[in-house]
Amino acid sequence: MPLVVIVALLLGTALLLWLLRSKLGSDRELVRLRQELAAESARVRDAESQQQLLFSANPYPMWVYDCRTLRFVSVNDTAVRTYGFSREEFLGMTILDIRPSEETPALLNYVDHIHPGFNGIGIRRHRKKDGSLLFVEISGFAFERNGGSYELTLANDVTQRKLMEEALIQSQTSLQSLVDSAPFGICRTSLEEDRFESLNPAMLKILGGYRLDEAMGLKISTQVYVDPRDRGRLMEILRRNATVQGYELNLLRRDGSTVPLRISGALARDPHTNAEYFTGYVEDMTQQSALEQQVRQVQKLEAVARLAGGVAHDFNNILVVIKLSTELMLAQITLDNPLSKSLLQVSNAADRAAALTRQMLALGRQQIMQVRVINVNSVVTETSHMLCRIIGEDIRLVTNLCDTLENSRLDPNQVGQVILNLAVNARDAMPEGGVLHLETANVDLDNAYAQEHPPVQPGRYVMLAVSDTGTGIDKSILPRIFDPFFTTKEVGKGTGLGLSIVYGIVKQSGGYVWVYSEPAHGTTFKLYFPAITALLENPLVCSEAYAEPSGQTILIVEDEATIRGNVRECLQQLGYHVVEAEHGEAALQVYDRLHGKIDLVLSDLVMPGMGGYELAGRLAQRHPGVRMLFMSGYTEDSAARRDILLQGSAFLQKPFSVADLSTAVHQALAVRAALA
Repeated sequence: MPLVVIVALLLGTALLLWLLRSKLGSDRELVRLRQELAAESARVRDAESQQQLLFSANPYPMWVYDCRTLRFVSVNDTAVRTYGFSREEFLGMTILDIRPSEETPALLNYVDHIHPGFNGIGIRRHRKKDGSLLFVEISGFAFERNGGSYELTLANDVTQRKLMEEALIQSQTSLQSLVDSAPFGICRTSLEEDRFESLNPAMLKILGGYRLDEAMGLKISTQVYVDPRDRGRLMEILRRNATVQGYELNLLRRDGSTVPLRISGALARDPHTNAEYFTGYVEDMTQQSALEQQVRQVQKLEAVARLAGGVAHDFNNILVVIKLSTELMLAQITLDNPLSKSLLQVSNAADRAAALTRQMLALGRQQIMQVRVINVNSVVTETSHMLCRIIGEDIRLVTNLCDTLENSRLDPNQVGQVILNLAVNARDAMPEGGVLHLETANVDLDNAYAQEHPPVQPGRYVMLAVSDTGTGIDKSILPRIFDPFFTTKEVGKGTGLGLSIVYGIVKQSGGYVWVYSEPAHGTTFKLYFPAITALLENPLVCSEAYAEPSGQTILIVEDEATIRGNVRECLQQLGYHVVEAEHGEAALQVYDRLHGKIDLVLSDLVMPGMGGYELAGRLAQRHPGVRMLFMSGYTEDSAARRDILLQGSAFLQKPFSVADLSTAVHQALAVRAALA
C-alpha cells in the first residue's frame, strides 16, 4: 500500500478520536475508543508490513525517487541485484545516473510533466554499474508526501525480448532488401481476388514499369496473361502438385508487348483468412530467347555450310574443267564461228555457277578471306562510286564518315561485298526513291549493351551503318531475314542469300550485325567490327620483272587428272614450262629431282593424303626458297586457311578462268622477283 494512503488513514483515525472525546467525554467511551484506535494501528502496521514485503520482495526492480531532486529515496533488493549498485550507492544517486547521457533531455521533460497517479508504460534504456545497457519496461505511479512529489517506479527487464524484436526487424529488413534487390521477379498473388498482393521492383520492371499501386490494381487473368488459358493450366499443375517448377508462358507488358517468362513457386493458404495464395519466382527469358535465336541462326548457317562444304570442292573442280576447256576451245576458233556463241554461253553459265558456290561458302563462313589491317572508310569511299550506278538516280547517296575512325583487320573485298548487298536491299525497299545513308563511327559497346544484344562481347568497335528510308521490315519477319534462301521478293527476283552472305561475312570477320527497322520508316543495319591499334597494311606491290612468261618452270600438284591436264595446257599456251605431280609425295620427289629449276609450285589445297599446306611445309624444310601458289574451291582446314592468310601466300580461288590463272601465276612470280 502506498505511503500516502497509510498517512491518510492515520490522520483520519486521530480526527475521529478527537471528535468522539469531545462529544462523549466519558471514560468508558474513551477506553472503547482507545481499543479501536489500537486495533486500527495494528491494521496500519500490518498494511505497512505488507507494503514493505511487496516492495522489497518484488521480483521486479522497484524504487521511489524524489521528483524534485531526482534522488533515489528507496530501492528494493531486485533493483540492487539487477543493476549491480549497492543500496547505499543507489541512495547517493539520482535517476539520471542510470540513464544514458543522451537521453537526459527526454527524462527531464518527462519529470516536468509528471502528474499524480499512473503515468503509463514505456521502454527505456538503463545503465548498469558495469556500464552495460539493458532495456526495461517502465511503470510509474506518482504521489505526494509531506509536501513533496515522488514516483514509485517498477522496471521490467525486457532486454532479451527487445533484442529478439530488433533481430526480427533486422531479419525482415534484410529479407525485404534481398527481395527488392533480387535480379528476378518475386510476387504473391491472391487466387480468389485474381490480383497481386505484393511485387518486387524486378517484377515491376518485367511487367514494363508499372508503379506498385498500378500493378496491385491489375486483374491478372485478363490484364497480365497473354493467353488466359495459361493461368488455367498453371492452376491445374498447382492443384495437383502444390508447386510448379520452370513453367514457361508469356505475360503482357504495360506497353502491350509480350515478355517470355519462366515461373517457379508454390501454392499456400493464409493462416488467418484461410485464403489461397501463390508465391512465385519469375525469370525474364528475353535474353535467353535471344540467345536461342542466335543458336538457331548459327545452326541454320552451319547446315548450309555443311551443304556447301559437301559440294563445293567437287563442284568447283568440275567448273574448273568446264571453264578452262571452254576457254581453250574459244582460243582456237574465231568469233564468227558457229560454235563461238554456244561456248560463250557455257563459259558464262560456269561463271554464274561459280558465283553461287562462292555465295554458299560466304554465308557458311567457309570462304578464304584475304585479311589485312584496313580502314573501313577507304572501303566505303571506293564502293560509293559503284553504288551510284547500282541504286539509280532516284536514290540519293549520303555518306558521313568519321575522320578519326580506327582500323580493323578485315578483307576489304568482303566488306565491299557486304556494302553492295545491303545497298541492293535498300534500293529494292525504296521503289519510289529515297536516301541511302552510309555512316562510320568508333563505338564502345559496354556490358549493358552486351547483355541486351547477345552474343556481343564488350569492347571497342568500328561501326558501319547502312540506312535507308524505304518500306522497312515487318516485325513478324525480322527474326528470319538472315535465314538462307528466305526472301519476301517475287519469284525470280531474289535468291534469299544476300543478307545471309552479309551475316556470314560479318561473323567470319569477328563482328556483329544488328537490324533496326520500322515499317514505312526505313531500316538500319549496324555492323560492328573489332577495332585494333595496328597500322594500315598496304597490299604488296608486284614487280614487273616478269611482264611476259619466258619459259619459267611451274610444278602443278593436283589429284584430279582432268584439272591437272587443263591447267597444264593453259600454262603451256601462256608460255610456261610445266611439270606435274598427282599428290604430295610425288611432288616432293619431283621438286627434289629438279631442285633449282622449279620457279613456282601451283598446288591444290585439299588433296587425299598430304594436302597443299602440308606439302608447302615439307618443301620449305628441304628448300627454303620455294614459292607456292595455292588453289582451292573450299577447305575444311581452318588452321591452314588462317596460316595461309597470315603468311600472305598467293591464293587462286576455284573455279578460275585462263585470265585468272595467268594473273595469279604472274603475280606469284613477280613477288618472288621482288623479294629476290
